Amino acid sequence: MSVKTKSAAGNALFRKSVLANTVAAAMVLSSSQAIAQEQTEAEAIDDVIVVTAQKRSQNVMKVPVTVDTVSAETIKESGSILLSDVDKFIPGFDFSDSNMTQAGVTMRGVSSPNISVGGDPSSATFFDNVYMPRAAQNVLFSDMQRIEVLKGPQGTLFGKNAAMGVVNMVPNAPQEEFDAFVKGTFGTDNLMRLEGMVNFSLTDNIYLRANVLTNEQDGFIDNITRADWNEGTKTWDLGARDHNAARVAIKWDVSDRTNVQVSYDWDELEQAPPMAVGFSEYAYKGGSDPFGSKQENDVRKGVESRDMYAVTFKLNHEFNDQWSMMFVSSYRDWDTVNREDEDGTANITRYLDTSNNEDSDIFYNELQINYNTDRLNYVGGITYSKEDVFQETEIFLTADTVARLVTGELNGQVRGEVGNQVEQGLVEAGLVDAFEGDLDAAAAYAACLQQGAPDPTVCIGQISFDDVVDETYAASGLEMDHMWNSDEWSDVLVALTGDSSLTPEFVAATGDLTYMMASAMFNEPLIFGPSFSTGPTGMFWSENFLNSGEFTSYGIYSDFDFQLTDAWNVFAGLRYSKDEKDFTWEILETPFAQIIPGVSNVLFAPLEKTYASDSWDKVTGRIGTGYQLNDDHMVFASFATGYKAGGYDSLNPITDDNGNEPFEPEESANLEIGYKGVFADSVRITAAFYHTELDDRQRNIESKPPGQAQALPTVVNEDLVIDGIELGVIWDITDTMTFGVVTDYRENEVDTEEFYNSSGDLIPAMKIDNESNTSYTLTFDWMPDLGFGDTKLHIDYVFVENERGFFPGTPDWERNLPNYFDDREDLNARASWMNSSGSLEIGIWGKNLLDNRYIEGAGGRTASVLGTPFGRVNRGLESGVDIKYTF
Repeated sequence: MSVKTKSAAGNALFRKSVLANTVAAAMVLSSSQAIAQEQTEAEAIDDVIVVTAQKRSQNVMKVPVTVDTVSAETIKESGSILLSDVDKFIPGFDFSDSNMTQAGVTMRGVSSPNISVGGDPSSATFFDNVYMPRAAQNVLFSDMQRIEVLKGPQGTLFGKNAAMGVVNMVPNAPQEEFDAFVKGTFGTDNLMRLEGMVNFSLTDNIYLRANVLTNEQDGFIDNITRADWNEGTKTWDLGARDHNAARVAIKWDVSDRTNVQVSYDWDELEQAPPMAVGFSEYAYKGGSDPFGSKQENDVRKGVESRDMYAVTFKLNHEFNDQWSMMFVSSYRDWDTVNREDEDGTANITRYLDTSNNEDSDIFYNELQINYNTDRLNYVGGITYSKEDVFQETEIFLTADTVARLVTGELNGQVRGEVGNQVEQGLVEAGLVDAFEGDLDAAAAYAACLQQGAPDPTVCIGQISFDDVVDETYAASGLEMDHMWNSDEWSDVLVALTGDSSLTPEFVAATGDLTYMMASAMFNEPLIFGPSFSTGPTGMFWSENFLNSGEFTSYGIYSDFDFQLTDAWNVFAGLRYSKDEKDFTWEILETPFAQIIPGVSNVLFAPLEKTYASDSWDKVTGRIGTGYQLNDDHMVFASFATGYKAGGYDSLNPITDDNGNEPFEPEESANLEIGYKGVFADSVRITAAFYHTELDDRQRNIESKPPGQAQALPTVVNEDLVIDGIELGVIWDITDTMTFGVVTDYRENEVDTEEFYNSSGDLIPAMKIDNESNTSYTLTFDWMPDLGFGDTKLHIDYVFVENERGFFPGTPDWERNLPNYFDDREDLNARASWMNSSGSLEIGIWGKNLLDNRYIEGAGGRTASVLGTPFGRVNRGLESGVDIKYTF
């Protein structure tokens, strides 16, 4: 193809509607069409999208399985570089990337735990036919052909069983023709995004394609804290981004029937850690303005980083006109660090940070065999993968924070002593005997008697013994905010020892001496003095979890699609999956144990390396049919089952005495009925109605059970039933103007098991019915003829109904967050111009044009223990320009 011809083709592509490429190219592929994407091309023939795969062409509006697709044109027009940028174009699909290394797919309202290396995602993600584990899912889009999303259980369309769906990212493969471009995007908060691609022939039958993408942007909230311990290291502003990716692929057409491709992918991330906007009185300005331009995050050496690479080998071979095969083998390795603030303050006595560090790799292999005739489509294959994982969860506190935790324990002991004194007073007054040992009645009578009530018995039942103790303790002035406060510490010492010489001045002048005395008196080594305060060179109190695992997965599958008549086809498939997991836990003792004799962990008891091993297997499948009513309308129905292996919770070890067990595998069943139609040659409609039952859904919560010092991410199982509708409509108003809508509505019914929430409250098992949620995206595309070059306007409006509060156990502090329970609205737009040769394109764009601000997530990990809840907020209005030159 000549450069001139290619440019003309580029103009034709430029003139196509974005939503038409998204929904009309919503490739509802049969199994045979999903197995070799590098051989698949989408062509516009008489305004109808045709998908060609393995010598078989099908009109997308006549294939009876729903697979939504986001095209390269849509990716460009929306300025998308991540899955979270394109989820708005696909009903029932959401991708959360607030933590880039712990991102997660949500399919039809079902998300997966994303903190533990011991689990798998409910929805599998693939890149270039290769399965991507949890921490590897969030890669930059660079030179992408399309993104496919299959909703519902999947087993025979892709090489990994999945309970809720599959996301498949398809990069462009090397081609014979020369192609190249450079592109720059510049915008708000010093956004600078540079991208380049080149494709050329090395020989007559060997082709190379290489691309690179770099994305940098400043934070949008100034971090005004420059903690002493960060001297010499970078202190990030909240929301700063720095992400780079590159890919090189070489394809060899060995013959007309055989080709080989080898590719190398590289992804480097080093940016600000997930933000911690403080909601507590100890945060910046008392947490009163979460959307302000300033915050305080004092996390030591905070960063979110990932170094990742992958090498992939693919072989495609056609034995004859009916039989073909594909083999793919890939090795992917990644190292991550995610050190983040967990308190949202700069208060040295309320400091806690965590770092999730992973060093993992996966070896993935798949062999597929395909058979295609005019009537029969068959795909079968085997998969094998082995994943080695290592996770270190570091928990850091300042010694000042540990002293605060010890203060709380001491306050409890002092209150207990006050309670003993109150009880002794009641005994000596004869009230305990008078009320036959009923302390509540005795205390209530005494309280009313002291207040001079004419009939003290009226207080019985109104006031408890604990109420009287609390009031007496509060009046004593002995409750300490922090034991290193010399005034408070002096009061307690004098009260407990009766030695009035222990004045605040004496306490301050003697440093650690009085604390050493109290430590010996109470036989409590955790009572230590202010000389241990964490400073620029001081030690941090750490308690670290170590996890390792070896996961092996096997699969074998077969799927048949048979055309009974010209109008009627049936399909069916089965898959056998088996997963084996070996896992370990180890909790290290704090280094302070080597400095202060007798000291041990305050949050989690040390644990020697502990081992667990288990396996799960399942046979799943699908069956369905499609019927073509006429050339413009068809209906289809399917029933499918899916599975996700059980696993292990990184932060909840399985030991002989704690009763923990592996969490159960997820098992899903989905009934779906669909319709596709074209009206008046200008309106295309796709609709799906589904009923999904998900047993033992694995859900991640923040939980603080009794005896645990702080809330931790914990996996619980629950049962879920979902009924929903998904709809896509494209209206070609004129040849140059298109309007579209994609929307979904679902109702949920959930049976929960009992659990402790982040505040330590026991939430009983319960059933919640008829919780509903809806969202929709409206798009408008217009290509006005201005007489020079080609111009285009794209607008999309996104509405997402709030579904927070659906789950029980939401703490009170979270219920009062501003905008947290609001429905979400986003308005985005891009206007662009391309010259007549198609070589130069200039665009101006805006995101979140309504400048709506939301609290996108809330964390209660330190809410109960330090009183410091926190969360993250979205970036406001963004705007910028992009320039692309095609060679």
